[in-house]
Amino acid sequence: MGDWFWTGLKWLAVAIAVSPILIGIGWAVVEGSILPRFIPREDIEGLADDIIRRYPADPEEAAFIEEHAAWHRSEDYEQGKWRRVRKAIRRRLLAGETPPA
Repeated sequence: MGDWFWTGLKWLAVAIAVSPILIGIGWAVVEGSILPRFIPREDIEGLADDIIRRYPADPEEAAFIEEHAAWHRSEDYEQGKWRRVRKAIRRRLLAGETPPA
């Protein structure tokens, strides 16, 4: 057999060995960054309203605690959701908006 066969076989073995790592990284990106973007904005804004009402002193910190707890539980989707909520709260605080009563 030709030298090209053994070279191809070696590259195939490398691809098989590396594929679980690439699949894991890809899934983490999909679950942590892409899927949370499909959460409707109304849901995120509703969660932000709720957090601002419950924790008026520091709502951004409360959202960060939820995000951090999701990280500890290895829930990428929840972590991404709470990151969006935290950013919505920060946007509101910087703009000086108050939550609806």
